[in-house]
Amino acid sequence: MKQSAHDTRAYRAPRRAEQDEQARVLGEALQGVAIDAALPYAPQVQRALREAIVSLRLMPGTPLSEAAVAAVLGLSRTPVREALRDLQTVGLIDIFPQAGTVVSPIRIRLIEQEVFVREALEGANLLDVMKGLDAAGRARIDALIEIQGRHLEAGDVAGFFASDEAMHRLFFELSGRLPVWTLVNQAKQHIDRARLLLTRDNLALCRVAFEEHRGLVRALFDGDEAALRAALHGHVESVAEAVLAYHRQSPSNWFVD
Repeated sequence: MKQSAHDTRAYRAPRRAEQDEQARVLGEALQGVAIDAALPYAPQVQRALREAIVSLRLMPGTPLSEAAVAAVLGLSRTPVREALRDLQTVGLIDIFPQAGTVVSPIRIRLIEQEVFVREALEGANLLDVMKGLDAAGRARIDALIEIQGRHLEAGDVAGFFASDEAMHRLFFELSGRLPVWTLVNQAKQHIDRARLLLTRDNLALCRVAFEEHRGLVRALFDGDEAALRAALHGHVESVAEAVLAYHRQSPSNWFVD
């Protein structure tokens, strides 16, 4: 990402009071994280920061100085520096030399790439699930759809999101491909950030996703390959469409092209 004069001003070295605020925010975001001294430090730091960023405990634009992260986790700056570089590679943070490090905005072009990856992998998997789906599998899927409905009735966005993830994970479990779900989950981190930002105060978007889930499951149970492909395509594309609509109507620092 090319750095502009505006970027240099925005990400200047923080003052002491700002450093204290960084430590406070990081302390809350990483509360409960325990570093295992028997394992390499950098991957543990990377996982902890990634989870905090994707779950929005660390919002776009949040400063992440090496010193503050190291102090909160009780580590030297070397493994923190390595972890931050890894997070920069996957687009979750921006590092501005001589100026600072911040949680990156959500880039629409990365969401579009993730939509492609997710639809390709999940679509192929669902077709195999459809061919081998038995009564026990149907019952497990139905149970998660019911749980999602209960979360919606209660206005529980976080609960709905968790049961949404559980359903998509189940599809890979039913096909015996849980390691592929791990890949999908890693490949949709920008989609997840966008979904959480857009739905955290908007139950209507959760209801849209719920109806999409019901349509997808109906096609799966009916053995209708064309309908299943169309339902999945609409479901994964709807996030990108919602982000674009939000970005056009309410420009903010959360999303960039």
